[in-house]
Amino acid sequence: MASDDDRLRIMHGGPFYELMTRLGMRKRGWRAFVFAGLCWTIPVLLLLATRGGHGAGLFLHDWGAWAKFLIAPVLLTLAEKPIGFALDECVSMLFRIPLVSSQSMPDARKALRDAGARTAAGFPELVCLGLALAATIFNASTFLGGSAPPWAVGDGSISMTGFWCLAVGNTVYWFLLIRLVWKHVIWCLFLSSVARCHLRLVVTHPDGHGGLGFLSYYPAGYGLFTLAVSSVFAAGVGHVMQRQTVTPGFFAAVCVAWLIVVIIYYCVPLLGAALQVLSLKRKAVLHSLTKVTDFERSSERAILGENALPDEAEPEARELHDVKPIYLASMKTSALLINKGNVLPVLVPALLPMLVVGASYLPYSQLGPIVKRLLLL
Repeated sequence: MASDDDRLRIMHGGPFYELMTRLGMRKRGWRAFVFAGLCWTIPVLLLLATRGGHGAGLFLHDWGAWAKFLIAPVLLTLAEKPIGFALDECVSMLFRIPLVSSQSMPDARKALRDAGARTAAGFPELVCLGLALAATIFNASTFLGGSAPPWAVGDGSISMTGFWCLAVGNTVYWFLLIRLVWKHVIWCLFLSSVARCHLRLVVTHPDGHGGLGFLSYYPAGYGLFTLAVSSVFAAGVGHVMQRQTVTPGFFAAVCVAWLIVVIIYYCVPLLGAALQVLSLKRKAVLHSLTKVTDFERSSERAILGENALPDEAEPEARELHDVKPIYLASMKTSALLINKGNVLPVLVPALLPMLVVGASYLPYSQLGPIVKRLLLL
């Protein structure tokens, strides 16, 4: 069993974590409920009180309001536990197998301590809050520029509901999102440091990635995070499709572009590990290829009495081993840690909100072929 020292515990520590603990909102389910009430329930009640059922109906029919003020805050909060679990499992396996060699273990431990220090640091979260406030100010400027939704304005100015959604809902959404992105950066920096260590990789490992294949499953812990961000993105696409006609080809291109962005987001932390696997593959191919050639020529001489293409400077006879399995395994070793075999947990939550929006504006006869093409990517 892994000890606490083998865990990153990336969601623990920091001003936000301490504040939630002091407020009695450490449990993520209760915290998600509170954020949903602040960001979504209160605006609905304000609209009912000031504009009646018509105003509340406008809010409830807004894709963006549902995505940014209810779905995203709840999912981003609930996503902390599976993300933390997935990353801790990867870290514990790195040290428990162990994949880090003995001479590099002090460097790997230091990388883990540095990651823990970044997790508990206060300044980065203050930056996250500053960026969230900046995003709110930017959204406020667009609201004042005439781009506010109907439920957020009244008598030509921003209503109390609109102000509440900007000051509270929008800021909460952006803070939760940017904070989790910062946690992702911490994970990326940790894996980059580990990738610079000497690792105990082997090309004959059954995972096909030299022994690092388990790292490719960490994005599965980000399923709720991906679904939350994709919901907000899909809501924006839905607003565009509501105002103007979007061709099926353009919609498919937007879906593909979004999937590429999501995959890149999860591939970046694995870049250092992929380079390690690529270096392992190159060295194993070169070393095994020499020994395979010597062994096969020796076998040919033993059977035929001579080589079909003799060499005057043939190496002296020595004990040779058949390393063909190592050569074949090295040729099959892949540096693509995220591939068609494990990309489904990434693609499904990224694509699902887009398909829901597409189904609302495109007939099935046009949406069906798009889904088939996306699944065949």
